[in-house]
Amino acid sequence: MMAWFFQGRRGLRAVGLLVLVLLMLWQADAFRRPGLGGPLDRLDAVLYDWRFQMLPPQRAADLPIVIVDLDEATQQREGRWPWDRAKVAALIQALRARGAALIGFDVVFSEPGPNPVRQLLQADALPVELSAMLAEQTEAFDGDAILARTLDPYVLLGFFMHADGGDAGQLPAPLMVLPPEAAAATTIRALPDYTASLPQLTETGAGGGFVVAVPDPDGIVRRVPMVLRRGADVYPALSLEMARLALGAPWLRLEQADRGDRRVLTGVRIGRDARVPLDEQGNLLVPYRGRAGSFTTISATGVLRGDAPAESLAALQDAFVLVGTSALGLADLRTTPLQTGYPGVETHANVLDAVLQAALGRDAFYVQPDWTPGAVLALMLGLGLLLALGLPGRSPRLMMGCAVAGLLALVAANGWAWDHLHVALPLAALMLLVVSLAVLNIVGGYVTANRQRHAIQSLFGEYVPAAYVERMVASPDSVHLSGEQRPMTVLFADIRNFTSLSEHLSAGELKDLLNRYLSSVTEVIFQHQGTIDKYVGDMVMAFWNAPLDDERHAAHAVRAALDMQACMARVRAEFEAAGLPVFRIGIGLNTGSMNVGDMGSRYRRAYTVLGDAVNLGSRLESLTAYYGVPILVSDATRAQAPDFVYRTVDRIRVKGRRDIVEASEPVCEAGRAGPELLDRLARFEQAIADYRARRWLQARAALIRLRAEDPDGGALYAVYLDRMADVDPAGLPADWDAVHDHLQK
Repeated sequence: MMAWFFQGRRGLRAVGLLVLVLLMLWQADAFRRPGLGGPLDRLDAVLYDWRFQMLPPQRAADLPIVIVDLDEATQQREGRWPWDRAKVAALIQALRARGAALIGFDVVFSEPGPNPVRQLLQADALPVELSAMLAEQTEAFDGDAILARTLDPYVLLGFFMHADGGDAGQLPAPLMVLPPEAAAATTIRALPDYTASLPQLTETGAGGGFVVAVPDPDGIVRRVPMVLRRGADVYPALSLEMARLALGAPWLRLEQADRGDRRVLTGVRIGRDARVPLDEQGNLLVPYRGRAGSFTTISATGVLRGDAPAESLAALQDAFVLVGTSALGLADLRTTPLQTGYPGVETHANVLDAVLQAALGRDAFYVQPDWTPGAVLALMLGLGLLLALGLPGRSPRLMMGCAVAGLLALVAANGWAWDHLHVALPLAALMLLVVSLAVLNIVGGYVTANRQRHAIQSLFGEYVPAAYVERMVASPDSVHLSGEQRPMTVLFADIRNFTSLSEHLSAGELKDLLNRYLSSVTEVIFQHQGTIDKYVGDMVMAFWNAPLDDERHAAHAVRAALDMQACMARVRAEFEAAGLPVFRIGIGLNTGSMNVGDMGSRYRRAYTVLGDAVNLGSRLESLTAYYGVPILVSDATRAQAPDFVYRTVDRIRVKGRRDIVEASEPVCEAGRAGPELLDRLARFEQAIADYRARRWLQARAALIRLRAEDPDGGALYAVYLDRMADVDPAGLPADWDAVHDHLQK
């Protein structure tokens, strides 16, 4: 049947029309569910960025917008942020002295600043006279009070709106309060939580706006919200509120349109001077003027000390100042269509500049009109019919020429609409349509199942071990190379005391030792269907359940870990016979949801796995030396690999995670445990239960007997004996849960 499709013009036209219909349905679905990060969305995002790089906005740099940067130089000279609030007040005063007309802070003062006098008053045995004298000076050293006295309605404070739970500080008055029925019908994005400045600062009369940047699914900031909703309260962005004050506008008004039972946002008007076009959620496409540094930027320390270049200080006269940071440690760097590491404060400066430019009658905004879906689908239909009906039967050279000409025409028309009309029209589906129909007709009947098989075999043979190629070719649907999230098991193995070991070997000896070690453990991992992620020195990282599906990935990983330790016992015997240093390895395993795929840059890529569950596997490996056990697995791995005998090791919490992990040591497969081993493990489990129940007398006695019977496991017994050595269980807090916190990575 498929062979008929690729024979003759009729078959190619039928397939071409089918391709057209499918691509139009795909594009219609992407329009219906925007922002989900599908393939079309991602390709359109790349093309959007390309337009910005090729045709950046050409705007006059004649507006007095200045960025005062809490940069690295400022951090080194004035101290790390956050500063004492009195110093922030001094910065505001310095800006006022230089003539700044409006100041907006892209920072949040959500926590009280330290007061050295209050800290002294809390000291014990302070003389009464000295306490009274210090108490009189409390307010003089209260940085928050000093900052509050410095604020006025032309100093705006930023705040965050988020959905991470919990509120902090006090929000300023909202832009408006929607009636209940309007709040239920509006399309404005709602965020339930906030982090704002202290009430003491908010209540001084200073205004403010949120400083939220919502990246697209690929992490790039192409649009920013200009209004957000918390319940019925609507709040403006900091840049929008600054624009209102800069223009002297008395109000901001939302523009909405009724569409069925929804009130769809279309824009916001700033007094009578300017209108900002928004999408239905309240987002604005950021019209980046250029790369970082497109606006006058002054180091904050230069303003404080007055030693910035004279022309920079002169630029502060009547300026609209945004205070923010480009310092790496303060985590306000974004990825934009123009570059990575773009200061977030400069994003707000671009929006403020565009709004003020619009008030001057200049076309500064980029929009995606509401007629975009209809226009794109109509163009796809016309172009698709032309190519699907006209290309079949033509010469390959003519078809290639038509495809290239069509692509060039699409790119030129799209670029013209962007540059002259400031309209951002999707291009990916149209380009994909042209390419698909051209390829379809050029390839024609030459695509056969046998050739596809060889192509798959060649492709997958480059990424996975050769032993799996046959399975991949036989079942291509079971192979996963694109990025995805799935349950997996990860393994980390590392040589203990590798640094001291390497100090006693020459470079050649060390290379030979590592090669023999890595070859041995890799062979074991491959035998148990594992995939090697990477080697980092003496560390081996592997995972299961990708790229091939493996329902028993946890069991295979545990069995591989046990066999790796058995293999290392044989390797140690060989090394000892050859006079080489012997060593032991620690192995950590964890099972959980992980991100896996072919990741990297255009310069170097790797098929790898990422996620919090991966990090836990690495932490478990590092803890094997602490507990003196060869293998540690998480409770998630133990639950999914029940066919093994385990020894409970500890209830732990590792740095960076709140969740408690029940770490265990896999001892052997269930059928290979003898009565003596099972009895010893049962007695250890009872000792652990006594320890957790605060019956330490029984626990100590059992552990001492076990240490005498089992010298090889003595390190683990010693861990618990040391914990109980100098502590009275009766003195433990009531909420003691027998969890041991490991604060080191």
